[in-house]
Amino acid sequence: MTITEEVSSKSLKDAGFDPAVHHRLEEHIQKLIGEDKIKCGSYMLSRDGVILAVNAFGPLRHDDTTSILQTDSIREIASVTKLFTSVAIFQLIEQGKLFLRQPVAEWIAEFNNSTYNKVQIWNLLTHTSGIQADPNYYLEPYPMGWWDIIFAFMPELEDKDNVDVEELERQRQTVWIRAVLSGKPLSQPGEEWSYSSAGFAILGEIIARASGKTYEQYVMDEIVHPLGLTRTFFQVPENLHPEVCVIDDHNIERLNRQPQKYHPPSSGGGLYSTIHDVFRFGQMMLNGGILDGVRILSRKSIEKMTQNTFDNNQISAYCWGANIPKMDYGIGASITGRGEWIPEGSYGHEGAGRCKLIIDPTHQSVAVFFVPSNVDWCPESITGLQNIIGSGWI
Repeated sequence: MTITEEVSSKSLKDAGFDPAVHHRLEEHIQKLIGEDKIKCGSYMLSRDGVILAVNAFGPLRHDDTTSILQTDSIREIASVTKLFTSVAIFQLIEQGKLFLRQPVAEWIAEFNNSTYNKVQIWNLLTHTSGIQADPNYYLEPYPMGWWDIIFAFMPELEDKDNVDVEELERQRQTVWIRAVLSGKPLSQPGEEWSYSSAGFAILGEIIARASGKTYEQYVMDEIVHPLGLTRTFFQVPENLHPEVCVIDDHNIERLNRQPQKYHPPSSGGGLYSTIHDVFRFGQMMLNGGILDGVRILSRKSIEKMTQNTFDNNQISAYCWGANIPKMDYGIGASITGRGEWIPEGSYGHEGAGRCKLIIDPTHQSVAVFFVPSNVDWCPESITGLQNIIGSGWI
């Protein structure tokens, strides 16, 4: 399917979406801005590859209240990056370089021990590896990440006159992996869903080793550029910094941060993008892996990624206190629908900070929204918007 880049002249009602709900959607975003629950907001809604509605509200920057958020403004998309990572893994599976049930230890030596040798690539994609969950996942009062203890795993030069330079370099490059694997596993592989960006960092390392490129270069070469995502980057060019939405000084620090030699790949959440580029990525997935004649992934892989991989298993999830007895999840994709207003069979991903991509095969729709916020959690900006959109289909 070829997508239509301009907003359709067809009325929302003719496209099967209630115009009153569209008005409610825009009012809801503006209300959240007025209540300071979000700093600004933008959205895009499509059906059958045609953009039905798109808009943006509020300031682009926290340090310039006269700046205006645009529909093509760039924003970090955090964990939506994980969908790009999952697509990259499936591409390498289709090339015969990886397979889902492959032990991670076959690629990363630090897993080759009795504690972690049963972890498979599938476990990392489905957050069932048992390795470190994201800080605050268990609502712990004093959350700590692997990066807080990485210093403890840096190699020491005990004999400075007899140094194996190559081994020292290898130890430095993998220090973050040892920090990630420190401590006791949360569960045995496949027993519990524990959201782990660290697991996706490991996937990024596997992508790099299997492809012979850095993770970031692989994603740009094999996904971003072929899809024509012209405003999607791991490192935003300096001349585009004024077009990036930032809501606090920490955002500015991350924007200006340069790649570090011994840091992990940015595969858990490192991309910057726009609602339009994320829409194009989502439309590729909705089309079964192809966009504008360019095939990124096979239809079979898209189907496998986006079906409920836990359908026949009782996988529980603490899930930030929700205590879900039977989790639904795809292989790298978040499954949307059960108990919500978005139809079952929908999928996508949410990103901290905050944003969401929703792909709805029932209505052949892609929805993207950016709702940046400094509030720890604002359900009205994610679940609320999702349900408004879901209620609009006639």
